[in-house]
Amino acid sequence: MIRVDAPATWALRSLESVLLNTGFARVVLEGQVEGRLWIDRFDSPRVLHALHPYGMSLVWGDAVADGFEQIINHLRDGEYRTRDEWLQIDPRWKALDWDQRLDATDAATASDSTSCSRHTRVNFGFDAERFQQLVRGHALPDGWRLRQADAGDFELPGQVVPNCFWHDAEQFLAAGSGWCAEQAGNVGAIAFASYRWGGEVEIGIETFEHARRQGLGHAVAARMIVHVLQAGFRPVWSCRLENTASCALAHKLGFLPLRNLPYYRLSPRNEAA
Repeated sequence: MIRVDAPATWALRSLESVLLNTGFARVVLEGQVEGRLWIDRFDSPRVLHALHPYGMSLVWGDAVADGFEQIINHLRDGEYRTRDEWLQIDPRWKALDWDQRLDATDAATASDSTSCSRHTRVNFGFDAERFQQLVRGHALPDGWRLRQADAGDFELPGQVVPNCFWHDAEQFLAAGSGWCAEQAGNVGAIAFASYRWGGEVEIGIETFEHARRQGLGHAVAARMIVHVLQAGFRPVWSCRLENTASCALAHKLGFLPLRNLPYYRLSPRNEAA
């Protein structure tokens, strides 16, 4: 595969045929983040591979079957991979033998040392009427308040936090910001715009360990959804099927499953070795 520079807006049109939430790939192609892009050839690429700095990646194209050996060798070699890569495949090509060629182990039996494990990613669709019915009357626990995220929240530590998705606080706030649950100056949860493209905003959420099981995740996500709708965008939610807490929260917020997709965790090359 050939590494090409991003932004690569010329490739955006090819994503229109990919029936999954492609926000993470779009922001790479648009140059919103410092991701990476590979193609199988310069003249009419058949296969494209975009990697977001958070680790999410997508393989797509109009003729992936024709370039299958090339993309498999690229993924298996993985010299570019310095952290876990979470790979999604264009659904048009899910019938190709990805499991065998990537030596994928089912997530239920995989371990941290497994070089490739197969998971399931769920894409949800948003039902605004259902959202209004479900969130009516939901209250924060005593002592907590909601506030809009500010520049200082960009540096919050965690696994799903703004600095994983944006260059800096200025870009984060311009892209849609977020909402926090706060008590005595301490943030217990944050929901924020993790990707924004076209008319859609995908929501990221983190509830910190000291504040879990209090409904804070629900509160900040609901407020973020209102924020997204008021700005004229459509909220988007995706997560691993194995992340039962995120799936359950999505249902409580008016999201309904649209599609389940194969989702491969590829270990960094040095770990896989």
